[in-house]
Amino acid sequence: MPLTDDPSRAAAARTQHFPTTYATTLIDGLRGGDEALADLAARIIERYAQPLEAYAQGSSLREIAEPRELVHGFLVARFATPTTTRAYLAAWNASGLSLRRWMMNGLLLYVRGLVRDMQRSREKSLDALKSEAAVAALASAGPNPSAAFEQAWARAILAEACAQVEQSLLAEGRDRAWEVFRRHTLDGVAYGDLSDDFGLSRQQMADLVRGVTTRLRTRVRELLDEEGRFDGDEGIDEIVRVLTER
Repeated sequence: MPLTDDPSRAAAARTQHFPTTYATTLIDGLRGGDEALADLAARIIERYAQPLEAYAQGSSLREIAEPRELVHGFLVARFATPTTTRAYLAAWNASGLSLRRWMMNGLLLYVRGLVRDMQRSREKSLDALKSEAAVAALASAGPNPSAAFEQAWARAILAEACAQVEQSLLAEGRDRAWEVFRRHTLDGVAYGDLSDDFGLSRQQMADLVRGVTTRLRTRVRELLDEEGRFDGDEGIDEIVRVLTER
């Protein structure tokens, strides 16, 4: 769905890879030294390992090798060293794609490379032919692999945002706000069952939850902005709404 109704703003978003300042977190990592690149690689791997595995598991890629092995090989190939990390993320920045699309496409390209190598070494053996067919079938597969990836990616984004919001609230001495939010919104405990534990009225707890939810929503949007949010990127606002509504 469109992120803006202003044609000039939409045009500006299409002509720059990063429409907001939050995206500079990743760009700053690219511009930094080896330590900054290592931290950046670790952050991306933590965010994407499980979504990519869900994508491989839900697709014909699982016929080529174990999904976890495929994803591990892909991530190592792209992020093992500062040089490979810098090159891969610089190519992403130049591509104009959101990071999640870049990573999903990257896994597919990596597996295609494996199949090509298999073909060369086995001279079109039966296993190689099966692998080639599996990769080809993925291109015409239904939406399930992508849907599994999107769901796992959304959970990873939410988990990262929750961890960062929790850390900031604890640093501010607002432990109670986070605990009320966690138990009501994440664990699903009714306010009436929490009043004795916290000594707060329903309205007081609702106010705390509303404040944490607002902060969480903001952090989720910032994380999405880091990855590249472009005009027309399908369903991105819906993801934010679903992740943070209660």
